[in-house]
Amino acid sequence: MYSSIMPDLIGIGTPPDRSVELAAKHGFAGVDLRIVRNLRWIEDYGCDRLAALMDGHGVRAGYGSMLTRTLSANDQEWAEVVDELPRIAAIARQLGYTRAGVVVLPFDDRLDFAANRRQHLDRLAQAAPVLADHGIRVGLEYVSPKTRRADAAFIFVHNLRMMLELIDDAKQPNVGLMLDSFHWHAAEETSDDIRRLQPEQIVVVHVNDAPRDTPLDELDIRNRELPGETGVIDLDGFVSAL
Repeated sequence: MYSSIMPDLIGIGTPPDRSVELAAKHGFAGVDLRIVRNLRWIEDYGCDRLAALMDGHGVRAGYGSMLTRTLSANDQEWAEVVDELPRIAAIARQLGYTRAGVVVLPFDDRLDFAANRRQHLDRLAQAAPVLADHGIRVGLEYVSPKTRRADAAFIFVHNLRMMLELIDDAKQPNVGLMLDSFHWHAAEETSDDIRRLQPEQIVVVHVNDAPRDTPLDELDIRNRELPGETGVIDLDGFVSAL
């Protein structure tokens, strides 16, 4: 494992070149990039030039956002990204990215569990082989806080067990987990749950902390703390198990 940062996840909006510089300046071994969002920027800047900048700063590729933000994107948005995916994956691979990540929402307001499962499996069947052709694995992130699925019409995957079942059903060799300490904590999962995993099942890891004095049932994905800031999440146990 090595530490990698996506600056906009902590509220720092920067173009890719500045993200590389910030990662190097603050001691991160890698940089994560939203490749879809910055696709034209990267092409204008120059893929070779950006790769050289990363190499010059000694910054590795972490993981890239190469699909829609979630697998529940509307049909038009999904179709547009899938149409561009060979180009996106080729650029990502040229920059050294071999890992992608995407969120699985824990609810849907139109599709019941079975229909939503079919849509997720269909979309993974479309996207995963294209990424595999470029040597890229994709991690799926479950979202566990109850507040995120409160009042939803239909509940969907929202913990590690359910996510592993979805991944198994997908039958795509390059699909695994994007494991987030916040969701692991909110789902009341343990270090033993992590130890039961095989290394190849884990593609990406997110490390963050939870706020003090917030009951488990009231955790909100928009309100988190930097790693180790509060000690609410057992990050020692989380990282040690990994």
